[in-house]
Amino acid sequence: MDMKESLELMEFRAGVRDWVKANLPPGMRDPYEYTGIEEPERVGEWYTRLGAKGWLAYRWPKEYGGSGFTPAQQIVFVDELRNCDAPIPRGFGLSMVGPLLLQFGTDWQRERFLPRIARHEELWCQGYSEPNSGSDLASLQTKAVPDEAGFVVNGQKIWTSAADRAQWIFVLVRTRWEGQPQKGISFILVDMKSPGVSIRPIRQIDGRAGFFETFFDNVRVPKENLVGALNEGWSMAKALLGHERTGTGEHVEIGALIARIKRVATRNESGGRPVLENPLFRDRLAALEMEADCLRYTRYRLMTAVMQGRAPGPEASIFKLEQSQLCQALFDLALEAMGPDSVRWYDPELDALDYDLPMQMTLTRAMSIYSGSNEIQRNIIAKQVLGLPD
Repeated sequence: MDMKESLELMEFRAGVRDWVKANLPPGMRDPYEYTGIEEPERVGEWYTRLGAKGWLAYRWPKEYGGSGFTPAQQIVFVDELRNCDAPIPRGFGLSMVGPLLLQFGTDWQRERFLPRIARHEELWCQGYSEPNSGSDLASLQTKAVPDEAGFVVNGQKIWTSAADRAQWIFVLVRTRWEGQPQKGISFILVDMKSPGVSIRPIRQIDGRAGFFETFFDNVRVPKENLVGALNEGWSMAKALLGHERTGTGEHVEIGALIARIKRVATRNESGGRPVLENPLFRDRLAALEMEADCLRYTRYRLMTAVMQGRAPGPEASIFKLEQSQLCQALFDLALEAMGPDSVRWYDPELDALDYDLPMQMTLTRAMSIYSGSNEIQRNIIAKQVLGLPD
């Protein structure tokens, strides 16, 4: 990078920082109090402001409502959001179906859906898992029968996050029954307002509903809502999961979490001394900090691949596997630093540093399952990186 580019990037960084500080909605920096697995009220206004600025879809080209940022600007943009404690844009539209449509969509699909996602005008949810098809996704049974106008869809999906707020859902459906299961799956886009679409909440341990069951009863879907070729949805599914894995755990800032653990371990005591002074605790924390450094460079490699226009490959599986394990280990250590307070859930008397750690720990348990289980990621790495046979 020459001096002119360096100065331009410095000016860009300062401009992003000034704009974020001036436009981040009040309350976004307040201590986080758990209100469910999703937090739409906290980020909705922020995403709307980013969308109006053209910065919400910061990895997309300008022609579809994106920022048009260069690869270097994308990295700086994320850095400054983190420095300002501002949420990094993510979601089923921004991080999954949007990049997939950029890669495989028709001109009509890109023009119809992408600008609305980029302006935070339409929200999406995901229709992949079924009651009997989770990690073995190729066994899915939701069917779409083709006709002259499009498809008639019948079946059920489960664990549909944000189904109560989304206007659209992308769905894997079976369009052929004979032959290899993966060769009979198609990828379609369904309007959640379509007659025959219904949802049912799945109540969690706290009584709230962050997930839903989604039912399709003779739902008609226009043929232009098919992404890619008929019966080639498995390729779409794998590509989308690659995009999803690049954003897995994006809500967890590893550096900030480590700093938080240190503060918690300094304030809390064990045996009359701060937990951080325990040599065994310090050794474990130091080892996890070194892992975090390695993960940061893995993220840089992955971001570089994506920003160069390459679809995420096995590096996405490596990143997803390592990040999920590191996050789980760090939250386990955080709860150990809390001591007996770690069993106090949703207790407003807890310090702001401690309040949501138990809840966040339980959420990170799912990181080794969603976006493809860690066992699946190991299989991908074994085949695509190590060259081992099936």
